[in-house]
Amino acid sequence: MDKSNFKKRRGAGLISGLTLLLASAMPLAVTAADEAAAKQLEIVQKGIPHDAIFGINIVGKNGYASGGAGYILETKDGGSTWAKMESGTQVSLLGIGIGGDHRIVVGQQGTVLIQKDGKWVAGKSNSDKRLLNVDVNAAGLAVAVGEFGTILRSKDGGDTWEPKVLDWASYRDDGYEPHIYSVDVQDNGRIVLGAEFAYVLVSEDGGETFTLANKGEKSIFAMHLLPDGSGYAAGQEGLVMKTSDNGSTWTTLTSGSNANLFGIWASAQGEIVATGMRALLRSSDGGSTFTSSTDQEVVRNWFVPVAMGEVETKGDAGALVQQVVYVGGHDGVIARVLR
Repeated sequence: MDKSNFKKRRGAGLISGLTLLLASAMPLAVTAADEAAAKQLEIVQKGIPHDAIFGINIVGKNGYASGGAGYILETKDGGSTWAKMESGTQVSLLGIGIGGDHRIVVGQQGTVLIQKDGKWVAGKSNSDKRLLNVDVNAAGLAVAVGEFGTILRSKDGGDTWEPKVLDWASYRDDGYEPHIYSVDVQDNGRIVLGAEFAYVLVSEDGGETFTLANKGEKSIFAMHLLPDGSGYAAGQEGLVMKTSDNGSTWTTLTSGSNANLFGIWASAQGEIVATGMRALLRSSDGGSTFTSSTDQEVVRNWFVPVAMGEVETKGDAGALVQQVVYVGGHDGVIARVLR
């Protein structure tokens, strides 16, 4: 086998390779006291062995999680509890987009699901490519991205789709079509994509054209952009990057980790949570410093998506709304990140 491009392309097996990676994990011996002190996750939902959660998206109290074998869960209380929904498919569902009244889920074999009248129905992507993520804005502009440079655009909330083909040879002499793992569609029509080779591509015109804003060697697996223009990306071998201008320029941060990082979430107050293979990184200062979790739930397992929900609790003083961060991953686990 020609291994000359192995390092650059090894992110391509993000989903299918997780099981093989986990098979080689060796349990670590710890005391009960050590485990209690290191605890950073509280499990709120768990499936059965070999279940998997690949996507979580929550807006306020309402949201969804998706995973292997057509798995979709719904929450109506900010992530505290989850109920299974019928998806009508058995393929892995890898990404979830929510914008306004639009809800879209994408997955393997070009699968697109759209929510209509509270039920998931199959859309027509006209593609057989693995779709790794999707986002949609309130006006119904949606972009799904996936393997080998796949970009699909919808202007009607996911009912119809058209491919957007880029001239990848203009970005790389070898002409590789990178896997695109992350997408952000903003209400003004600006679109930001994150991909292999640390590519960040930006469109200012709703996906008609794209310009290259960043490139490197490592894959970007996830991004989170905030309304104030700040944002973060995470990826291969501990890669964490930061933007302060809505994705136009990026700087690489020192994460202190070599783990493959699959998900990232950030707040306007500088909090960051990044998930990955036996890793959970946290920062409270906008990425100037990171700490790595030693929670055994983390170091023995993998987590992919990160999302924030709003949980309402009632007491003598009335209702209190708390922002809670969740991660999802192995065995269908959804866990609350403890403050």
